Amino acid sequence: MLFDISTNQPISIPDWAEEQMRQDFPDFYKGKPVKIKVLDSKMRRSYKVPSTDKEGTPRLFIEPPKGNSRKARGIVVDPESGEEYYIQYSTTSPQPGAYGMKFTYPGNNVTVHHGMEIRPGQKDLLFYLHYICPIISDNRCARKSSDCWYTYDKPEVVAKAKIESARSARELENMIYFDTPYDTILKAIDGLALPKKGSEEENRVMLHDSIKNGSETFRKNAFEILDSRPKKQEVKTEETIHEMVNRLSSEGFIKNEDGIWYLRDRRGDGTKWLKNPFFESTGEKDAFALIDHLKVNEELLSKLRKL
Repeated sequence: MLFDISTNQPISIPDWAEEQMRQDFPDFYKGKPVKIKVLDSKMRRSYKVPSTDKEGTPRLFIEPPKGNSRKARGIVVDPESGEEYYIQYSTTSPQPGAYGMKFTYPGNNVTVHHGMEIRPGQKDLLFYLHYICPIISDNRCARKSSDCWYTYDKPEVVAKAKIESARSARELENMIYFDTPYDTILKAIDGLALPKKGSEEENRVMLHDSIKNGSETFRKNAFEILDSRPKKQEVKTEETIHEMVNRLSSEGFIKNEDGIWYLRDRRGDGTKWLKNPFFESTGEKDAFALIDHLKVNEELLSKLRKL
């Protein structure tokens, strides 16, 4: 649960934070947990002799440190208004104390640890970790520590980054080695004040390596001389479900009445709506409920894309 410390009253996750969390953790809203891991630089490294090693040879062991326990409270800043809120995450309500209401241990504490999982039913905990906890390197905490220990474990993001890096490297190779005329290669070498080599092959390799290892300014100058940047293959991007729902709503093709969605009757003058709804939400009443439903209902999604 989340509480406003100024009043000790429970509060809901702000709308702006809910929207950001949906963008940052789309899989979480599809039922997958968010995982936390220790930064590689914070792993404990020690040399030990395995009990089964008769020769007594020390081996390097890399282990995560113990969890970090801390009071789950802090400042949250509204990005739109700049207003600051002092919020407490707690699994228990505040109790009367000698100096008024207070949050008690262990409900008011969170232990962040390697391998920690935040499941879909723990959205308030995810809010604390993403907006208040200061020791997670890639969260949105307004008072982040200069010595972070943890990060979100997103192997799929790492994999995509590796593929993108490989794609960019291949595009640069194709551009310099094969696609750019040799006179343009020589023009770039002269413009960048690089020493010419004895053959075309050597000059192409030298220019490629210089661009690959050069600074951002050097790369920018090189591409300006070459009058081209490595071009990614143009791919027509399909309208996202979120964009489609917003468009259909604004253009009057669909409407939402407290979580019940209707299609416009295209017969007649187009001012009426079909009697039977095409979707009824049993939870949230806003567009997010419809968006989540369309992610698993291919038939309805295909029908709406044709509007």
